[in-house]
Amino acid sequence: MNDINLKAILKLAFPLTIIIFILLTKWWIVDVVDGSDCIMYGFPLIYKSPAFYTSLAEQYFVMEFLIDFLFYFVSVFAILFLISKFITELKLKRKLLIIIYVIAGILFGLETLMATVFETSFSIQRDFDIVVKQTRAKFYFSNKERKEFDKFHQ
Repeated sequence: MNDINLKAILKLAFPLTIIIFILLTKWWIVDVVDGSDCIMYGFPLIYKSPAFYTSLAEQYFVMEFLIDFLFYFVSVFAILFLISKFITELKLKRKLLIIIYVIAGILFGLETLMATVFETSFSIQRDFDIVVKQTRAKFYFSNKERKEFDKFHQ
């Protein structure tokens, strides 16, 4: 495999990682020890949680976020590498690559906006214990976790 192909894979892997990271994750319905129950997000680790000090605010855990993003990036890179090596060489058309970067930029901008509009807090790590009640995969536009969360409160 030549360097040009690895560069092409890297050019495609980064924006695809952003898109997949934002659109696909996992929700966790948890009981916070010495706190209330809530829905948290992240895969394979929880990196986003509602803030306990005010409504609509969220808290992000930087270490878990970085581990999750690295996990997604390595997975996307590995899939693209295996496709390029065993199935077909990836040939990127400039227009398609620009469209992918624009989609990744828009999604990243929306997530950044949502993370900064409210009183968001950032911590290095989660500093409270939890007990997981239920967990499933989540697509960005789905709200199934809300229905499952409400079932626990009926």
